[in-house]
Amino acid sequence: METITRFAPSPTGLLHLGGIRTALFNFLHAKSTGGKFRIRIEDTDHTRNKKESIDSILKGLEWLGLKHDDQIIYQSKKIKEHQKIINQLIENNCAYKCFHTDEEILELKKNNKKLKSKWRNKFDHPKNTPFCVRIKSPLNGQTTINDKIQGIVTVENKELDDFVIMRSDGSPTFLLSSAVDDFLMSITDIIRGDDHLTNSFRQMIIFNYLNYFPTFSHIPLIHNENNEKLSKRHNALSIEDYKNEGFLPEAMINYLLRLGWSYGDKEIISLDDAIKNFKIDKIGKSPSKLDEKKILFLNNFYIKNKNDGFILDEIKKNQAFLKIKNSEETISKIKDLINIFKERSNTLNELINYIDSINKEVFSYSKVEKKILNDSVNLKNNLLDKLSFIESWDDYILENAIKDIIKNMNLKFKDLGQPLRLVLLGTMNGPSLTKIMKVIGKEVTLKKITTNWN
Repeated sequence: METITRFAPSPTGLLHLGGIRTALFNFLHAKSTGGKFRIRIEDTDHTRNKKESIDSILKGLEWLGLKHDDQIIYQSKKIKEHQKIINQLIENNCAYKCFHTDEEILELKKNNKKLKSKWRNKFDHPKNTPFCVRIKSPLNGQTTINDKIQGIVTVENKELDDFVIMRSDGSPTFLLSSAVDDFLMSITDIIRGDDHLTNSFRQMIIFNYLNYFPTFSHIPLIHNENNEKLSKRHNALSIEDYKNEGFLPEAMINYLLRLGWSYGDKEIISLDDAIKNFKIDKIGKSPSKLDEKKILFLNNFYIKNKNDGFILDEIKKNQAFLKIKNSEETISKIKDLINIFKERSNTLNELINYIDSINKEVFSYSKVEKKILNDSVNLKNNLLDKLSFIESWDDYILENAIKDIIKNMNLKFKDLGQPLRLVLLGTMNGPSLTKIMKVIGKEVTLKKITTNWN
């Protein structure tokens, strides 16, 4: 049987790490077995659905390289099929009409762990009275799921409630629609967060009625650095945020892979490598924890291993790049600066900021930085004199010139290096000074030293 997985987001917001990791694991499980990865947009909540959310989700998947198979399914277009199954469940005594008012339901829930509606076995229904439809959960025995990640998990049926499958306005609920859509889409493997484990037990009645028996894999959730469940409410970044901050899709894929799944002790894993080696049962049972240092390390790795032309094309797409003066004659200089700065850039935005700092003529300094410049101002004229006489503006010659000043004045490198970096870059830390000086040229170098060192 061909493996078919699905990613089924609700378009009520942007795509976050937890959701995209679920999509990734569904994609990998399908592709590693030669199967299909499908998309279903669960857009039945008209009050919260947003067109921009759907666009953001689909663009995010495309950016990461998670290509779906077949057409995208929109749940809102399947309502008639859902209602048909609801009617069949009622006819087969697997569900029933419930006429309790909201107040009555609240009172029943106070005294019963599992809601027991008096309408469960009644057939003399009142006329012209609003009702919802509830599933008939089994009263006795157990329900067991053989989960590919969690192992064998069992629940006592007395713990399961008669949940609503159709609201009083006639609209099907998530628990019904999701189960029916998985059946209609021929999904063979349901892979989702372990917060859905209870839902899976509740949906078993619907699955059994449909004679539909998918496999289950419930992925442990992602926790933040405070070991709290990651959620949109706690300012979790969306995939769009990461993209806008200058993360590469390869880094995001690699990072998400390592949040719960591993292939030996390999830290660097491409999407193609993951497809070849992915096994769903190798996902750990414990929650994964966000690690900002790890994602920055991975992004830096992929940035410094990209060619300069590729990075230039990428940063041109970034809104932050607009602040850089990038006329045709400066593009070559920018590529040279990319080559210098990409080794120490954790994000593309950071790289842009480095390049922007080179373009600045005047910097503002902290008290500490001002003191460094004031205390070393006696070096300024000596350096200007030495640099002014250099005709071949080459980094090798520039390096020797700086070494001569340091030696002749009995200095340590940082005595000259720190103030020189401050006037050229606006910061005390950075890459090779002479490489920077070569790229920006003699005129700009001398002007920056003259303007900023006082």
